[in-house]
Amino acid sequence: MIERHSRPLAALVVLTLISACQQNTPTPASNANAPSAASSTAAAADTLVVSDAWAAATPGGATVGGGYLTIANTGDVADALVGASSPRSPRVELHEMVMQGNMMQMRAVPRLEIPAHGSVTLASSKYHLMFNDISAPFVAGQDVPATLRFERHAPIDVTLPVRDRGAAAPAMTMPGMGHDQH
Repeated sequence: MIERHSRPLAALVVLTLISACQQNTPTPASNANAPSAASSTAAAADTLVVSDAWAAATPGGATVGGGYLTIANTGDVADALVGASSPRSPRVELHEMVMQGNMMQMRAVPRLEIPAHGSVTLASSKYHLMFNDISAPFVAGQDVPATLRFERHAPIDVTLPVRDRGAAAPAMTMPGMGHDQH
């Protein structure tokens, strides 16, 4: 007799536990007091698309390397690339190349605006990622992993395949090119 009565009781306990677990799991509808950053990150999850990522091969002994890519913003709100990191470099900076008189200057910039429904291209002629203090050269055929950080969007992990330096990538030691750390 006891066995017959314990089965419904056990089932009731299991159902109660399941119900309690479901009530403690927040859902978007029941989590109205969640921080807006969490909901904006979820909403922005697919609004930034990275394409054409690559890094330039570096000569032996080089301590810096360049990374290039395009970031498209399909969302209705502008965002900004505010930093990057990589296990291949202790310090990755966003850089801009500009002409100052007859000299090409390279300088760090704190952010790169990515307009709503627009894009920004990091290429050899203007903006790029600068991998500083690299411990080993970037060799064609390798990959350089990096994480891009944004003002609004969650970080994006990217892989930059290393390509031989060609006309598309600047030589990091060109005569007449200064390196300005603003």
